[in-house]
Amino acid sequence: MKNLILVLFVGFSMTLLGQNKISYYTSAGLSISNSYDTTFSYSSYPSIEFGGMYENLGVGLVLGRANLSGFNSDRLENYWYEIKASVSKPIGVVGAYALFGVGNYISTKRVFIEYGAGISYVPKKFGGFIQASNWDGYWYVTPGLVYNF
Repeated sequence: MKNLILVLFVGFSMTLLGQNKISYYTSAGLSISNSYDTTFSYSSYPSIEFGGMYENLGVGLVLGRANLSGFNSDRLENYWYEIKASVSKPIGVVGAYALFGVGNYISTKRVFIEYGAGISYVPKKFGGFIQASNWDGYWYVTPGLVYNF
């Protein structure tokens, strides 16, 4: 099943990247959960994303760290990557979107999925977003910044 999902994402990505009217973006976010009964640094996941949009379809590569704690004894297993797909719809001055992603903690066999929805406001090239998503079995709210090329 995991391989099938990965093949579908790769196929979708290749279809999207083969288009001529792609707009590219980069974003940074901090996913914050109240699912853990611990500190803010343990339950917050920083990430950066690079991707492309064709009309209302998007695909991106997300890179991140498991949480904000423990940088002094850092291990490769603390980092992860995700391939994320989205579909968006303009609603007035904002854009609403739904997302689905599949990822992996680096140097482990631990695969996770993410699904959710969000709202973005990008008046020109620079803007922001906020989303709610279930990521690796826990609910997160992610505020972030986005830059469109």
